[in-house]
Amino acid sequence: MSPIKPLLLGLGLFALAGCDTAEQAAESFAKKVEEAAVETARESLGETIKEFDKQVDQLNEQVDQAQENTRQWMDQAQPKPEQEKPPQDSQQQPDQDMIET
Repeated sequence: MSPIKPLLLGLGLFALAGCDTAEQAAESFAKKVEEAAVETARESLGETIKEFDKQVDQLNEQVDQAQENTRQWMDQAQPKPEQEKPPQDSQQQPDQDMIET
């Protein structure tokens, strides 16, 4: 065997080992990038949901206020029952100031 063949075989194995290491590093990097992207998306979505919840709460408060204003307006618009008046007799009693003769 010529001395070049073992050297080439060693270099080939070294290159394959280097490729394997590079592949593992690339996979590890890709996994970390994916995890970071997922975390960023979660944070962004979380902030969006918080903002949406805040807007929903504001809308609910506005609806509650509109309902209360409508209720007050309707209460004012309804005719109030007249206070009970003493019944008037169809025959008026003569004034007591008058002197009977």
